[in-house]
Amino acid sequence: MNRGLKGLEERVLSQGLCTACGACLSLCPYLRSWQGRVVKLHDCGLEEGRCFVYCPRTEVDLDGICQKEFGQKYEKVEMGPVKNILMARARDPIWRKKAQSGGVVSALIDFALRKKALDAAILTPREADFLPEGRIVRDREDILTCAGSSYVSGPTLEALHKGPWQGEEKIGVVGLPCQAQALTRMRASSLERKTPVDRVGLVIGLFCTWALEYEQFHAFLNKRLGQSHMIKLEITPPPERLLKIHTNGSLHMIPIDEIRPFIRKGCQVCPDMTAELSDISAGTVEGIEGWNTMIIRSDRGEMLFKKAEAEGIVESKPMPEDHLGHLGEASLLKKRKAIEAIQKRGELLQK
Repeated sequence: MNRGLKGLEERVLSQGLCTACGACLSLCPYLRSWQGRVVKLHDCGLEEGRCFVYCPRTEVDLDGICQKEFGQKYEKVEMGPVKNILMARARDPIWRKKAQSGGVVSALIDFALRKKALDAAILTPREADFLPEGRIVRDREDILTCAGSSYVSGPTLEALHKGPWQGEEKIGVVGLPCQAQALTRMRASSLERKTPVDRVGLVIGLFCTWALEYEQFHAFLNKRLGQSHMIKLEITPPPERLLKIHTNGSLHMIPIDEIRPFIRKGCQVCPDMTAELSDISAGTVEGIEGWNTMIIRSDRGEMLFKKAEAEGIVESKPMPEDHLGHLGEASLLKKRKAIEAIQKRGELLQK
């Protein structure tokens, strides 16, 4: 089996399974990002290449990766490696107002940069045209430009490959589950390093049920909202399930069913809702506004969170038992749906 660009094209790109995570970009001269998609410019004769090996949509040895990253096999199928699950929020109102839910992710990155635990971090800003890409941030002002969600996937990891970097910086990355998996695959790979992944000292993963295709979603919003400036987007929990779009002085409520046609096909086969291969995972707390669900997974993630809490950057409290149950159920549901989608695709390919 070809494990280079040919294999990537056959098994991922031509099947519509690419998540545009950016893991293959700015490493291969034959791949480019265009309008939220990864496109091939030319054939490549390599039998094995980083583009295939790093991709989160090719086969992965979860036991091997988890053993290397967390010192244990992939045994906790429900939500991956877990040290603690709690609910938290940033104490500084600037993060709660500007960022998503409780603002903990932005507050932790700001804290890590100020304490020199990190020298830089890669975030994904929500641009005016909604075409996301990775951005290197080094201070609070930069972080504020990236706060909030767009629900559109973008090539965040390309920024890791491109830089520019200044020496031996310690780097943090905030990304989706597919991007967290790609980072672990980079570290586990035996191929020649042409990316500073070994200097990535913190990965914060964002809960993700699905991400949207840029072109289709952007066209939909232009048609629905015209030239209105979008300030913040958020999705309400069940049973309401609405996309709330805050614009200049207005609030637009769009049923989730209206945007489901724009979900990327690659998300349908993804079994990871809670970014299981990150140091810390963050999502909303269903039914409790202004708080984040936080899953502490690694020793370095636990150390950062405890220091931030001790210095009053974030506050936390135990997660209610019923919320823990719902979180586990939602995570398993995504896994079941992914398995069903994979099986269905296999049946269609055999016909």
